Amino acid sequence: MKVTNGELYGVNAALGRLVEIKLPVKTSLQVAKLANKVAEKLKPVEEVKKGLVKTYEIYSEPNEKGGETIKTKGDEGNLEKFVSEFNELLSQEDNLEFEKIKMPEKITGTCDACHHNMDVTLQIEPSILISLEKLVEAV
Repeated sequence: MKVTNGELYGVNAALGRLVEIKLPVKTSLQVAKLANKVAEKLKPVEEVKKGLVKTYEIYSEPNEKGGETIKTKGDEGNLEKFVSEFNELLSQEDNLEFEKIKMPEKITGTCDACHHNMDVTLQIEPSILISLEKLVEAV
């Protein structure tokens, strides 16, 4: 499947949160394998990004909204050049070979109160699934 580097960043963040969820073994293995593939694909992207940050003397500062503001230590035109080249980097496509993650609707869990096994509906935040929409299949 063709994915952009920007999509890979979103998938990587979502997988980072998904690996925190207790899933059946087969599903966990699929998630782990995909997380490793995505991390490998992002290594060269991160190296190019580091080069752009160094070239254009980019840094970030916390802002009053709780986010970060990107600034440059150099010429103000550097910020525009950085954003342009970084956007180009994020738009580059790569091929991601993977087996679609089969996400069960229900999993067997242990009741905290009575310690009996029971089927529990798996609940995953939509913010995680948005980035994984193409990669996950509900079964």
